[in-house]
Amino acid sequence: MSLNIEIQKYLAEMKVELSDENISAIDIYIREINNWNTKADLTALKGYESIFVNLFLDAFTLLPFIKDKSTLIDIGTGGGFPGLALKIFYKELKITLVEASSKKCVFLNYISNCLKMKNVNVVWGRAEDVGKDIFYREQYDYACCRAVAGMSAISELCMPFVKIGGVFVASKGKDTTEIKQAATAINYMGGKIEKIEKIKYSFFSEEKNIVIISKDRQTPEKYPRRNGIPQKRPVKV
Repeated sequence: MSLNIEIQKYLAEMKVELSDENISAIDIYIREINNWNTKADLTALKGYESIFVNLFLDAFTLLPFIKDKSTLIDIGTGGGFPGLALKIFYKELKITLVEASSKKCVFLNYISNCLKMKNVNVVWGRAEDVGKDIFYREQYDYACCRAVAGMSAISELCMPFVKIGGVFVASKGKDTTEIKQAATAINYMGGKIEKIEKIKYSFFSEEKNIVIISKDRQTPEKYPRRNGIPQKRPVKV
């Protein structure tokens, strides 16, 4: 399936070039999202273009901040975004997908096998629990997520996975107030806000911000706190 003119324009605006292999993988992925959606509740989005723009192009906004041949963990990945979309582009990326829904985990294993992806590890669990496991804690070059929780909460959930010298890449909305308010809590997790990159494209309904957080110290052992607490009682230091 070839991309329509509008989608080609969107890619040109982003300066992202997709190979025929990439496009074929995305076509299969979108087809399988539609096939699985009723049983796995993957997304409320309908139609090829809507899924392409809001899931794939949204994931591709992270490409400039992540390097291939590295390790990445995607927290609360849902249907595999942004993690598997990045893997389509960066084939040598080693990724771990953490998801609390068992149905979505079944889909993630299915689609990664369907696309013949290597070095994809699907973990069924909550970030609060997985983040305490020494097999995953402070093991990754990058952490990312599409969670809608506040900046302080997602930092508590994601920073424990990032190795010293690694980076947490957070995709947030246009309001930078909560990002700046979370700076102290981020510092407490061993991180520092290096950059807030404004993302504005014609095909997105509003501006976004990509927050680049470097890690130079270990996260205190007590974090993340037990299930639900990071969202209910965000860290205030």
